[in-house]
Amino acid sequence: MVEVRLEPMTEEQFGPWKADAEAHYAQSVTSSGVPAEAAAAEAAETFARLLPDGAGTAGHHFWYACEGDRRVGFLWLKLTGTAAFVYDIAVEQDQRRKGYGRAIMEAADRWSRANGAATIGLHVFAHNHGARSLYEQLGYVETGRKMSKDL
Repeated sequence: MVEVRLEPMTEEQFGPWKADAEAHYAQSVTSSGVPAEAAAAEAAETFARLLPDGAGTAGHHFWYACEGDRRVGFLWLKLTGTAAFVYDIAVEQDQRRKGYGRAIMEAADRWSRANGAATIGLHVFAHNHGARSLYEQLGYVETGRKMSKDL
């Protein structure tokens, strides 16, 4: 069983992280059937709306997950009253399948509970079977379903 330490991102780290996270989000939207140009526009609008003040946007928290001196992933979480919401989590490509995803999510649970959260939620794309399986193992239950079809 691995454990990670959440290290707050610095202002200098936030900019490059945000650019990568926004691009990854656009790729996920594209994988859901949206044309690439529209997905990029959606990602840009979503990040601008969610983070109007960048890293200083109230309630939002950004960490790198570390084990020892090695960065193994990141976590973006928002705390609103007694509800926490995971906006983004990832494990570094070369560190996947080693238990770090679970460890980051467990660290998110601990931090959220310690900061007054009674619930924690997230969104996962339907095509991300590995993440869906992990979240179910951690006790997450489906609370809605977005559906579409090609015309």
